[in-house]
Amino acid sequence: MEMKTNYRLLLIILITSLVAVQSYALTPTAKATKKTTGGLSVSVTTSTAGGNYTPRNIAAIWIEDNAGIYVKTLLVNAKKQMRFLTNWLTKNPNAEVVDASTGATINDYGPLTGTWNGTDVAGNVVADGTYRVCMEMSDSNGTGNYAYFTFTKGAAADKQTPANKPSFSDISITWTPK
Repeated sequence: MEMKTNYRLLLIILITSLVAVQSYALTPTAKATKKTTGGLSVSVTTSTAGGNYTPRNIAAIWIEDNAGIYVKTLLVNAKKQMRFLTNWLTKNPNAEVVDASTGATINDYGPLTGTWNGTDVAGNVVADGTYRVCMEMSDSNGTGNYAYFTFTKGAAADKQTPANKPSFSDISITWTPK
């Protein structure tokens, strides 16, 4: 009799364990990543970095995730002198400019604008979260000034006017969800 009771008890424990394991396996452990569509507009006014080619200069504006991983270029104005956009090329060694506004060396300082549709270079909408707008400008045969500003891509609008940085002023960054 005692043997049958032990088998029954063992069977109950085994069934209970299987139900618990099966229930755990069916429970979602990670929330689905939200990917809000929308648009980002960036504007900035450039000024001299003190280089020997002033007022001629080269510039790039691009997006990175919060870990500093390259996402997409918004603007690059540099053809022959592109090698001096060292921060941009470090993040984007193939000089990828899909959907970017591109042009030759700029003849004077002034306003630059760029837009982003929330996608990576493959055209995929990226996950919501904190991203960086990165800017680089050089007016010499060397690395110029670089700055980045964070913003939140998501279901809520995010409008920022960060403080000026060397060579970058009147900065406006606006994320508008659809």
